[in-house]
Amino acid sequence: MRDPFVERLRNESDLIGGWCSFSSYASAEVMTHLGLDFLILDLQHSEITQSDFPALLGAFADSSVTPVVRAAQNDYHNINWLFDQGVDAILVPMVNSVADARRAVDAAKFPPKGRRSFGPFRAARYGFAAKEYMADADRRATLIIQVESHTGVEQIDEMLTVPGVDAVFIGPNDLAFSMLEPGQSITGPSSSAAGGADSYTTFARTPEVLASCDRILEAAKVHGMPFGMTSGSIEEVREWHAKGAKFMTLGSDFLFMRAGAEQMLR
Repeated sequence: MRDPFVERLRNESDLIGGWCSFSSYASAEVMTHLGLDFLILDLQHSEITQSDFPALLGAFADSSVTPVVRAAQNDYHNINWLFDQGVDAILVPMVNSVADARRAVDAAKFPPKGRRSFGPFRAARYGFAAKEYMADADRRATLIIQVESHTGVEQIDEMLTVPGVDAVFIGPNDLAFSMLEPGQSITGPSSSAAGGADSYTTFARTPEVLASCDRILEAAKVHGMPFGMTSGSIEEVREWHAKGAKFMTLGSDFLFMRAGAEQMLR
């Protein structure tokens, strides 16, 4: 059994992960062999749906790579259900207020900390390990909140003190959108990021956005909270690890496929 992801986030440094967007067992399994520490299965923006679980989790059965799932939304049933299927950690998008953070905790943690309903199903080995699972359920069910707006930045200190929140992750792209003035559009210089990653990162790396990311990182340090963020290059990963980030993501299945194809066809 893998160690709880929250323990890895607290005790290990410089973790690197990637994103899985294809609803393919084989694709997920290939991703587990790339030497990454964790993989985020994305239910928010990709083709992966609830009906693809728990089959995709089988790709991690013989791997030390931690499967993290980004929920489709901050929804009680969705988060509760994913943990019941045996997901190690859940990344909840669009957590931009104290109320949002508490809503996520309600779905992720059992009473008295939250309001998660009892029914761990696959997580408790279909009832064969219910007693053992429940004794450690809240610690094993790692809850990561994804802050994605300027409002969330302003409330970050209060959000990080909500009991049950285990880590914080930044979505710079939507954070950048939230900082636009009426009539303003996003533009940015060209990037050196490979494999098309520049189109996903460059516009969200303005000084104002990066200053907000730094503010959240510093708040995370104060509250002893693991901090993570997306990146567009290995250089950016190293930069944020040097600042104190615990976990960073770099690339995805489709970006790796695109980069590999472009390299081979060049």
